[in-house]
Amino acid sequence: MLDKGFKGKKKFDFKKWITGGNSKLYLGLIIVVFLFLMISLRTVIRMHEENIRDEVESSTEAVTEDVTQEESQDSNYVANNLVYCIKINKSENFAIIYKMDDNNEYTIPVKAFSVSVNEDTPLGETFISKKSLWWKVSDVSFCRYASKLDNSEVLYSASYFYNDTPNSLNKSSYNNIGNPSIDGSIHMTVANARWIYENCGINTPVYISDDLQLDEGLELEQFNKVSSGYVDPTDEKSNSRK
Repeated sequence: MLDKGFKGKKKFDFKKWITGGNSKLYLGLIIVVFLFLMISLRTVIRMHEENIRDEVESSTEAVTEDVTQEESQDSNYVANNLVYCIKINKSENFAIIYKMDDNNEYTIPVKAFSVSVNEDTPLGETFISKKSLWWKVSDVSFCRYASKLDNSEVLYSASYFYNDTPNSLNKSSYNNIGNPSIDGSIHMTVANARWIYENCGINTPVYISDDLQLDEGLELEQFNKVSSGYVDPTDEKSNSRK
């Protein structure tokens, strides 16, 4: 027989508990724990960032130290693409490439070749400031292996008709090499324009004068004139694909 005085187990009233008199205390504890976690997280992130910064600074110092040591061991170091200079005789239309000697002076002749210099090209010292595989001269004219000078002139190949393809050579422009330019700036064969493009870096000095003389024993490269076809004979890449 059941005891009428027995009372069943009370069901937990979460809503009453959360809205009861201790709710403010619980809310305060939750806020404190949340702020503690946020502060801890920020501290961990800051320590991680400081560790990364210390590692980067250590690496930078090590690299700087290595570079400083290298420079102290060889303070006269010059990059390979800056060991040349280009000298041009405007009145006689030829150029000489010189290489730097052990005293950092350009005294070693490398090659001499004919060019076509425009009559408006200014005399004086300048340098290579930009390069482009093709250079649009006008709406109907393109040139190859262009090395733009700081005086706004350009060293490049003879011109090509209408588009930037190697089989559209302007034969008149090519055959005129060695005489004053008939279509602007400073032209030469593809082979010589390409040599400058590939070997003479940005900031390579260029000297343009009227009194440059060929060094004793140095002769201008010979090149064949074009009588048929529209490909530069010195363009080994294009001729090999024929």
